[in-house]
Parts: sequence; C-alpha cells; structure tokens
Amino acid sequence: MQTASPVLPDSEIEDLVRTHFGLEGTAEWLWGEKDSNHRLTLGDKRTVLVKVLNPGEPPSTTDMHSRALLHVARADPGIPVQRIVPASNGAPDIRIPGPEGNTRAVRVVTFLPGQALSGATHSVAQRYNIGLMMARMQQALASFEHASASHKLTWDMTYSLDLRGVCNCLGEGEERAALTQCLDLFQDEVLPRLTQLPSQVIHNDFNSENILVDPADTDRVSGIIDFGDMVRAPRVFDVAVGASYILDDESEPVESVFDFLKGYASLARLTRPEIEVLYPCLLARLVMRLAIPSWRATLFPNQAERLLRKHDLVRRTLARVRAYRQQAFTEQSAAVFQRVSQ
Repeated sequence: MQTASPVLPDSEIEDLVRTHFGLEGTAEWLWGEKDSNHRLTLGDKRTVLVKVLNPGEPPSTTDMHSRALLHVARADPGIPVQRIVPASNGAPDIRIPGPEGNTRAVRVVTFLPGQALSGATHSVAQRYNIGLMMARMQQALASFEHASASHKLTWDMTYSLDLRGVCNCLGEGEERAALTQCLDLFQDEVLPRLTQLPSQVIHNDFNSENILVDPADTDRVSGIIDFGDMVRAPRVFDVAVGASYILDDESEPVESVFDFLKGYASLARLTRPEIEVLYPCLLARLVMRLAIPSWRATLFPNQAERLLRKHDLVRRTLARVRAYRQQAFTEQSAAVFQRVSQ
C-alpha cells in the first residue's frame, strides 16, 4: 500500500504479452489503486485484462491470488470470476524486472462483461443476489489453503486499530471523536471474541467497483473481480465489508442491508457470536474506508482526487449507521437468520 506502481507504456504491455503469453493485441491503460492495469483487445475483438502487479507485493502473495482464482473456478464454476490466461510456459503468472532492481508479477485474466454496481440502479433483488454470491464465494474459498493466507494486510479488519493515528488527523471535534468511538467499540466487543469467530480465506473486498451486474438485468450479478485484498480472517468481516458498500445507496434506509443478509442467509449461517459483532465490524470497515484512502492520499498526492472521491459519502454512511441503535441492528440481523432456518 505504500509502494508506487509505475505505469508501463501500452507499447511495452503489447510486447510483454506477445513474448510471454503469445497474445497479439492493442493495450489501453486502466486506473488501478495498487497495480498497473491494461485492457488488451485481441485481433478477434476479444478482450483480456493485463495486471502488472505492484512491486511491493511479495511473490508468495501473488501466487496465492492466482491459485485462489483457479480454486474458485474449480470449486464453483458458476461464480463469475475472471479466468486465468496462462503464460506460454503454463504458469498462472510471470515475473518481470521492476523499477528499482526488484521484480513484479504479470497476470492475464479474462475480461468480465457487465457494469460496476456503483453505476447501476439498485433493488431488493439485487442486494439479495449480492448476499447470495458472497455466501457462494465463501463456500468456494472454505477449502482453499495457502501459506500466505495469513499475511498482514492493511485492509484486514483485524488490524483496524493500527489506524488510530490516522483517525486522529481526520475531521474535527465530534467527527473525530466518532471515529475513535467506533474503533473503541471494535476493540472492546470484537477483538476479545476473535477465537469464537469462524475464520477462513475471504475475498474481503465486495465493493461496488468489484461487483459487476448485467446491464440488461441489473438484479443479476455478472462478475466478481479483484482478489487483491483476500486474507484469512473471520468470515463475518467479509459480511461487514459487503454490508458497508450496500449502505452507500443513500436513497435507501439502513434496513436495506437486511436484503443483503437475507441473500447470504439463504445459503450460509452466521453464528450468534458473529451476529453480535456484525454492527461493530460494520462501523470499523467504514472507519477504514475513511482512514486508509486519506493516508494513501498523503503518500500519493497525484492520486488524491481519485482516492478521496467517496470520502464525503462514506462519512454520511457512517453517521447513518451510528444513528441506528446497535441492539436493534443485532436483533434484526438475528431475525433474518432465524426466519431462514425455520
């Protein structure tokens, strides 16, 4: 997260994939938070995505992401994830020289159809289907193991308290106090119960840019992309992540999150301890969505506008959730899973 990812010229991308993947096409740069991404249009008009990964990403982490994509495709072929296009030597990714004598990985994947959830109209059925897709993804990843699955990750909620220093520089007065109170709640109610929370490798980034929907039927999820934040962590963290983005729709009340939970509950169950920590986890993720982009904007001021484009929206979402009583949120969440089990 602290390492810049130099953008390779399109011509260099074209030469690279021709040499290592046997693909001929025209490259076009796409913005990415951590990586240098390029769409490659092949001669037959098919498109693939070329990801030149951040030089700061360890090779073992890259390997985990590649193998997770392969694993999900085998475990549940119906989940619409990108398929890996292997290199000419059969490997799922390759390594090339980096900018400072290091190396960086290159992965080529299929380009999924659809539009980002952030730009689509929203509905009860759509939120239900996103929850269902998360449950399917968790079930597919439940059997996935990798030596790097427990690597320390900035976006892992387990380490959200590390952001206290950043939060002390955000906002003023009551707003700053609210961020601190959210982290205090996470420290008091979640961290002591970590051993009670079922853990596995999770996607950890069901956000409105990583979920694609069918433009002709926006209730249907047509793609789940970006495994770059995956980690072994309590699965309820995954649910809280998804819920935080569902709530970005300000035209809908906080109760809209229960449509998402109903979809999830149609296939999977949260235990009582998980349900009881869902609310503080949701608040913690919203705090992370404010703190981490703000921190990165100081590191990369040329990307500040892009990184902070949703800052005010997340602030309002956090205020809406905090105004909703924790006990009421927990009881309604429990009712969702109770109704499904009857």
